[in-house]
Amino acid sequence: MAYEEDVVNGDKDLLTLLQAADAADVGSLVDFLTDSGDGRLAMAADVSKALVAAKQKNKYSRDTLLLLIRELQLFGGNSIANLIRRTGVPYAEIVRDVLKYVGGSVTGNESIEALELKVLEKLVTKVWEKMSAHERADFARKFHDANGAIDIGLAAILAAIRGGGLGAAKAGFVGVSGIGALLAEGAFSVGVTTVVGRVATGLLGPVGVALAGAAGVHIAAKEAYRVTLPCVAQIAYIRQKHAGASAG
Repeated sequence: MAYEEDVVNGDKDLLTLLQAADAADVGSLVDFLTDSGDGRLAMAADVSKALVAAKQKNKYSRDTLLLLIRELQLFGGNSIANLIRRTGVPYAEIVRDVLKYVGGSVTGNESIEALELKVLEKLVTKVWEKMSAHERADFARKFHDANGAIDIGLAAILAAIRGGGLGAAKAGFVGVSGIGALLAEGAFSVGVTTVVGRVATGLLGPVGVALAGAAGVHIAAKEAYRVTLPCVAQIAYIRQKHAGASAG
């Protein structure tokens, strides 16, 4: 299937980033989108097959990356205001929505990169809260020289994220790794209730929400966040890894 760039709502910058990314890192996005190849009800079987085939070959053509971006936008549409329309939304809107979902805030005209870093901060903070003292020490060790002190607290790690580059990439990797457990235990359940409630009411009105089935709307959006949250975190990781490599 050929997908023109205008099909993905102008997300050319995201396409350029993924074209420069390591294939293994793009493969993680495929796993998130396709449920590790098992497929999802919201994704057409031929789309899932095409993405999984590209991952198996460890090679992603331009058309395959456009397809991947389009599918992410469709999942983003399910988690934001398109619970009825089922159309895609630009990546920037997905990032803003995910940030609100994890408890962050959008202020002013922040760049996509800045918003992604805020998402990583929220994720790492949640992961840190669940870690043992030994796990925290091991995590902190990734942010300093081997001969340095290992007693680095959360504040220093969050500062490394805000600084961007390889430090943010390392934190992003750990944050992405911990997302599954956080979602499984409902770490962001309050976020999804708040975001979905606000969006659905604005789109359908109180009566419309009642007729559509509030529980069904909530479940659909919650499932979409199981895709959009890890994808945003992974893309943030890819962006900072690329920035760090370019700076080096």
